[in-house]
Amino acid sequence: MSARELAAQCTRIGAAVLPAVVVGSALVGCAWIVQSADAATALATLVSRVPRAIGPLVAGILVAARMGALLAGELGELRRGQQLDWLRAAGLSPLRQLVLPRLLAAVLVMPVATLVADASLLAGASLLAVQRGAAALAFAQLAPAEVWIGLAKAALFGATLAGVACAIGLGLRTSVNDIPRLASRGAVAAMLAVAALDLLLVASRLS
Repeated sequence: MSARELAAQCTRIGAAVLPAVVVGSALVGCAWIVQSADAATALATLVSRVPRAIGPLVAGILVAARMGALLAGELGELRRGQQLDWLRAAGLSPLRQLVLPRLLAAVLVMPVATLVADASLLAGASLLAVQRGAAALAFAQLAPAEVWIGLAKAALFGATLAGVACAIGLGLRTSVNDIPRLASRGAVAAMLAVAALDLLLVASRLS
């Protein structure tokens, strides 16, 4: 696997997931303020929770929905087209040639998506909170240590969701006769994997 191939995967995956992360995260931030009686208190609470907890989870769910479908469908198409058999016949490993670049790309893209989610969440919440009388958010209020923990979680989420989606796409007890259904299964499985991992981290007090 070359650096050029990895960069291409990162660019392709990033272009597919970041627009949804921006819009979805901003809506979550607005919803946080709307359902709160005190906009200032709600914004302060959000600032304390976004970098470590809310941001990585929101980004993970949104990315899993898009990337899970993308990777599962893509690998399902390759399996149906017998490219996996051709790789094996050429003495190449499908895991190394197809799965590893996508897995590493997900690990690299997820922290970026999480930073975008953090910014979109807080921007959406801050704009709405200001309209409701709260003071504007200062991003300097964010604790750097919390941000780094959130980015570490995001990388773990990326590896998990990509691994699950690739496993679905490669056909672990699945059929490739219906690629849309395979893609849907990959998206759902990836989202559930992210949610389960987040729950495990919270239960183990690592998050």
